[in-house]
Amino acid sequence: MHPEKKEIGHEIRVIQRMIHHKIEAFRAENGDTLTFVQTRTLSFLMRHPDQDIFQKDLEKELNIRRSTATEILNVLERDGYIERQSVCGDKRLKKLVPTQKAIDLGTRAMNHIQLMENILERDISPEDLEVFYRVTDQIKKNLKGEGQDD
Repeated sequence: MHPEKKEIGHEIRVIQRMIHHKIEAFRAENGDTLTFVQTRTLSFLMRHPDQDIFQKDLEKELNIRRSTATEILNVLERDGYIERQSVCGDKRLKKLVPTQKAIDLGTRAMNHIQLMENILERDISPEDLEVFYRVTDQIKKNLKGEGQDD
């Protein structure tokens, strides 16, 4: 009997689903009502407190379409998590600014992210983590089309 051959794409999907379910469980335990992508949006804003962040930055960071970003931001603004503020010199350009409500929630979300990282790294040696990151970097390179022997 031959052991079943594993496939990288399948393993990544399984892990991603497991992470998503765990994060949803954290949210449910704490009564958080934001979706995963809304939480990621706020987290991105919170990690760059000294920078002006615009919708195009969010689209690039989350790898989402403009229409999707607009929907996310409209809901976050409606619910009081962000404000869109005009920028001097260009009234059309609006920077995204988290409100105090977002900052409070963001602190909890960052704690959840750290807890998730701790769970993911549990019982994995620093050497194995280094190999893991080297392999994931190579996979990302492969997907971008770099390093091909054409």
